[in-house]
Amino acid sequence: MKKIKQFFQRTWHWIFITLCLIVIGISCYSEYHAQIEQEHVDREVSNGKLSNQQLHENGILVLCYHRVVNSHLFADKFALALSNNDQLHEYSMPVDKLTYQIHYLKSHGVRIIPMATAIKLIKADKPLKHKYVVLTFDDVDATLASNVYPLFKRLGNIPYTAFIVTSNTGRYDNGTRLATWRQLRKVLKSPNVTIGVHTNNMHYLIDNKPALKYARNYPRFKKDYQKSEKIIKAKTGHRTPYFAYPYGEGTNREQRYLADHGMITFSLDNGIVTPGYDLSQPLPRTMVDDHSWKDVIEKWVNTNATN
Repeated sequence: MKKIKQFFQRTWHWIFITLCLIVIGISCYSEYHAQIEQEHVDREVSNGKLSNQQLHENGILVLCYHRVVNSHLFADKFALALSNNDQLHEYSMPVDKLTYQIHYLKSHGVRIIPMATAIKLIKADKPLKHKYVVLTFDDVDATLASNVYPLFKRLGNIPYTAFIVTSNTGRYDNGTRLATWRQLRKVLKSPNVTIGVHTNNMHYLIDNKPALKYARNYPRFKKDYQKSEKIIKAKTGHRTPYFAYPYGEGTNREQRYLADHGMITFSLDNGIVTPGYDLSQPLPRTMVDDHSWKDVIEKWVNTNATN
């Protein structure tokens, strides 16, 4: 006992310094991790505003959601309460708010249509008499099955498209669990649900830049895309013609490759799609949050069209 006491008397200051360094290290790591997560959030917000011309156009507005949480469900409430992950909070849309948005669009004469219908309208290249919205969900986490699927069924079989990171199904990502293929198959049984590709395993940032923005990753991108289509065909029985860029960005070379393979692609830039749009280029999508709902979506819905 005496030797132990003497040991601590000789070394207590080193022990104290070591503990302080550990605390500082943990704090720095936590701050760095939080900064990286916020960069992910900042990256995946739609860019730009609608021009005055677009505000006055009948056209198609493609909306992008991520997870939809239900504050009445213990699992959703518990996950949000425990998490300090900004991405989890920023990307979470409450069920009640999504319900309100659907009712708002319908009550203002906006027609919610499937992706395939939107593509037909674009290719027809005829003036539109109405405003249309296409709903999409990225990543896709388990709330698509637990919250979105029953909600949209109850609201009248609302059509939507789910963009899936095919290698990440069932995994935990940024504080939330992505949907399993078992859950997805249940959702995809509905004729109102369309599947799309969100890469197989290239949905990440390198130095705060999307992996697909690096020209050197082009060979990897091709293999990744081909694998994602193989997985989707194996799991669903068919391929998909829809591809959403992670963080809304890719290279011109990747875009040419996808267009040559008959893919319709999607960015995260605000914009209205009108008939005759060049489908060899990414279609704009608006990521829905409080800011974009007020400054982009509501403004467009409430502005009288001149076309």
